[in-house]
Amino acid sequence: MSERRLEATVIGPGKPGILKVSFGRGQGQFVADVPFEKLDPSLRMPNSQFVAVVEGGELIRVEPAGRIWLTIQNQIRSVLNSDWDPIGVVGDGIDDEYDMYIGRIYSLILSGASEHAIAEHLRSIEVDRMGLTGTSMDQLYKVAAKLLKLQLRLQRT
Repeated sequence: MSERRLEATVIGPGKPGILKVSFGRGQGQFVADVPFEKLDPSLRMPNSQFVAVVEGGELIRVEPAGRIWLTIQNQIRSVLNSDWDPIGVVGDGIDDEYDMYIGRIYSLILSGASEHAIAEHLRSIEVDRMGLTGTSMDQLYKVAAKLLKLQLRLQRT
């Protein structure tokens, strides 16, 4: 399982030392218990909102880039869903299937990776992680080119 970034809202207190937090939206939304110390004191009040980095159903950390990251994630997700979708699930109303790959793709873009490197990364996901035969390299180059044209606002730190 990989990290995902989701909108999060503190619902209120749970057991002692625990907060109830709602993660995500729509079908993928879930509520989890979060230890008090995982959140900055400014985020511990009911209705506090933040962007959470989660793995499975567990909060890993708060995303310091906040809402800007959600915009970047949405831009990359849009390209993956409309131009890549190697397992064909997006048409079935599943729009977050490839979210686990967004962070690494963003890192590649920021590092100045070539179209070829991004296409090879997508191919590696298809073959090594998904067990597929792989999309044609011509199509993967088109996806990579579109990803490289995105105007991503978050800067490298």
